[in-house]
Amino acid sequence: MQKNAILYCFLVSVIIYIDIINASHFEGGTITYKILNKSGSIVSILLIQTYIYDYTKIACNNSMIANQSPSLYFNPAAYQENNETLNCIQYCNQSGGYIAPGIVSYCTDYSVSLGITVGQRSDIINITNGSYFLVAFQGSNWRPLNLYQSLSWSVSCLISLVLRPDGSYNTPPVATIISPIYIPVGIQQKIFIPTIDADNDQVRCRFANGTNECGGVCPPGSLPNGTIIFSNCTLIITGAKANDWYAVAIEVSETQIYSLYFISREHLIL
Repeated sequence: MQKNAILYCFLVSVIIYIDIINASHFEGGTITYKILNKSGSIVSILLIQTYIYDYTKIACNNSMIANQSPSLYFNPAAYQENNETLNCIQYCNQSGGYIAPGIVSYCTDYSVSLGITVGQRSDIINITNGSYFLVAFQGSNWRPLNLYQSLSWSVSCLISLVLRPDGSYNTPPVATIISPIYIPVGIQQKIFIPTIDADNDQVRCRFANGTNECGGVCPPGSLPNGTIIFSNCTLIITGAKANDWYAVAIEVSETQIYSLYFISREHLIL
């Protein structure tokens, strides 16, 4: 299967943390795209960014969702989103006229009990046919991790408009799973990550690695000892201590990264 689109996200936090300027508010996300149409040498894609934030810092309500207005508010004195764009970070000489969209999104969901706000934005981007490049939203505003001191992260997407052997464009797979996931202490959990691939390609998983894929929160350092991922996208993890927060970044079919955060508790909460 041709390597086509890499997406990775990670949600990391510690339940008790120190609230400081530029403090953690970002809890992960995904970046993906869909092919819309082709006109001559130009391909139009719908680039979709979905990010999760700390609800206590980035507010959302039912009116914002219903009206898709206003956009999420980020205090410019504390957070970087206002001036950030989804930049090309690799293979940029093959980016085909890519113009980076902004990061600030509109609220699509929130949960007071989970303490999260979900924002999403979609931008139509026109790119030259045959382009192949990596884009990312990178920063350092995560909540502190129990097993990792670095707060840097990278949510990335490899955009490939290289035609497959059958003359079609590849459609990136999508990981469909809700996070956060609560896991019990000392009890091994088997978590299957559902995936969807519109091309019916074979989907495989592995841990993310390197600066572009997971920033400063890469496995195995971000996970309890003994955590493994099988190629069939089954994650085996055991919570080490109550109230720990763990990050996991997983690459799916060499095309997509989806990351979650896990919180060790005494009882499993679905």
